[in-house]
This record gives sequence, C-alpha cells and structure tokens, in this order.
Amino acid sequence: MRRLLLLWLLGGGLALGGCVDRYTPDVAPAAQANLVVDGFVNAQGTSVIKLARTFSVNTKNTAPPEARAQVAIVDDAGLRYALAENPAGTYTSGALTLDPSRQYQLRITTAQGRDYASDSQPVVPAPAIDSLTWQLTPAQGVQIYLATHAASTAARYYRWEYDETYQFTSAFESTIEYVPSTNRLRERQSSIYRCWRTESSTAILQSNSTQFSQNAIANYPLRLVLPDVRLRYGYSILVRQVAQTQAEYDYWERLRKNTESLGTVNDPLPGKVTGNVHALADATEPVLGYVGVHSVAQKRLFINAVAQLPKPQPASVFFDLAYATCLDVEGVTPLSRALAQLKTGGYTPLQPIINILTGDTIGITTASPACADCRLRGTNSKPSYWP
Repeated sequence: MRRLLLLWLLGGGLALGGCVDRYTPDVAPAAQANLVVDGFVNAQGTSVIKLARTFSVNTKNTAPPEARAQVAIVDDAGLRYALAENPAGTYTSGALTLDPSRQYQLRITTAQGRDYASDSQPVVPAPAIDSLTWQLTPAQGVQIYLATHAASTAARYYRWEYDETYQFTSAFESTIEYVPSTNRLRERQSSIYRCWRTESSTAILQSNSTQFSQNAIANYPLRLVLPDVRLRYGYSILVRQVAQTQAEYDYWERLRKNTESLGTVNDPLPGKVTGNVHALADATEPVLGYVGVHSVAQKRLFINAVAQLPKPQPASVFFDLAYATCLDVEGVTPLSRALAQLKTGGYTPLQPIINILTGDTIGITTASPACADCRLRGTNSKPSYWP
C-alpha cells in the first residue's frame, strides 16, 4: 500500500531518497483524492482488499481508509461473494474455492455511491515452491534462494512476498515484577526477556521463465540477510508465491522501476502506472491498483543460527542496535523508594537485592522498559512452528 501511494503523481509528488537536506516540494494539492485498491482475489482461500485514498505530499497525513464501501467478488456467471469490513478500509472474504473455469472481477461501491470494477481475470494457479535453500555469505550473512517450476503451458510470471521471524532478547533480564494492586514485588509470571519479531517484505520481488525452454525458476536470490540480530539465535522465513498473467507482471514491474530505481541521475524518470481498476461512471477518473486472481503457494525455511552458523557470532546483546543506549542498569534502589518509582510505570524491576542474613528483599535493580521488556519490539509467545 505504501509504495502505491508514494507513486501516485496525481496525489502531489514523489518521495525521493538520497538527499542530505530536507526538501519540501512546491506542489499544489491534488484536486481530488483518488481511490487506491490494494489486494488480490485468492482463488483458494481468503481475499483481503484494502481501500484508501491518495493524499497530498504537502501534508503529514497517513492514507485515509475508504470506509463503509460495499465490496464483492463477482464471476462471469453473476455469482457474487461479499467481503466484510473490519477494520475500516479493510475488506475480507470468507475462505473461498473458486471455479477455475470462470473469470472474476472485484466490484466496489463507495459510501458516496460511486462504482468501481476491476477487469475480469482468469484464475492463475500457483505451482508449489520446490525448495528454499541458503548459503553463507563471505560476511557471514545468509543468502536465501528459491526454486519453482510448472508445466510449460502454465503461467510463466511469478511474484513473491515473505514474512521473516527472528528470536531476540531484551538487553537485561527481569526476574521479578511489580503488582500495582498490592504495591508489592513477586517472581515474574511470564518472561519478558526472550521474544520473537516478525517483519514483512516491502520490495517487489518477481521474475519470469519466458527466456527459458522450461517453465522453471532456479536459484532465485530471494533475500539477503545481513549478519545482524536476525541471525543471533534463530531465523525463519515464510515465502508466498503467486503466478500471474503478463499484464499483472508488467504492472508490478513498472511499479517496481518507479519506486525502487529513482535515486540517481541515471535512473529512469518516474511515470504514471495504470492498473486494471476503473471508475464505471467516468473512464477518465484515475484509480490506482491491480487486482489479480490467483491461488497462493507457500513454504517455510528455518535456520538455527546457534547450531548451523559458524562462530564467532555476536557475543553481546548490545550488538542489537535497538539497545545501543542500554549501557547499564539504573543501579540498586532501596525497596521503599523502588516501590514508589514503580508506581509511575517508568521503570521495570530486574533483580532483587537480598539480605543474606535475613533473606529479606532490601532493594532491587531497575531499567527502562525499552531495555528490559522485549514485548515492546515483539511477542513473548513462542510461534507454533518454532522448534
């Protein structure tokens, strides 16, 4: 969605990287906010369509969602599958199994009564991902490769997205927690030291086999993982693959060139990218987005960094740049004063200080939540697929 909105020249301009000084272009606000359609029709599962409006580059707004629309998938026999809205601007279907002999389009009626529709598209089935493999790079990062193939008569255009998940820890381990209702400390019930973080791909990743005699992609360099915190403990990547028509491939390729190759004087000039969604009452109204119709294949790769990657690995948690300012704990605080501080919520208790003669807790060490609570950057619920 973000790359689509950045591209839309009618919305007020482009975002260009590589500048040292902040530049605010002198661009007049757009006359209208144009509809942005982000998503595809999933022929073997749940379809999620996000609707928003473009906005001027001169504002600090985020993309306004197009709420309270009526959205449906319609086939060439008139069969209709409605999508429900939740949250605002996001429309989701039930789990569908669409007839591959039919063609499908997305139809939208906004709350203002304006009608939009995508071009009718055939179902393009996705072949299975044959393999995900990885190799160690000279810098001790990881290069991930993908391989897939399909029948020679099947679609030869492929696109990929992924979610990568990695394990990390907070800078300091907290073994005790504060209970506001009793103003007391107790042993921590749930660890906030070890967490998992998931990040999704943002680049447009696609390729085709049109130049080959066989419909196969081998050793496609999908993801280069640098030797950073992602490879300290464990790393997982879930890859989703779709096959697509040449028209859809060409759309994403134009979009890729306009959003990812605009940093130097030698790069191509940006251009308008037209999708396959149209305003029914006014063919000249710009609409941004391409709604394809395809199934999705997925495959997961897991790397046990501790067991599978060579030493030396980063020896300190402070290798994680998120903890660059976590140089030390706050020091020992007497218990009575610590309890008063903990009421404010600005501190996280770490370890108790015990009187060895009486066994009483006489003080604690503390740190800021950003240094002690890994949940601020991820979840402490171990994923079901994690070994």
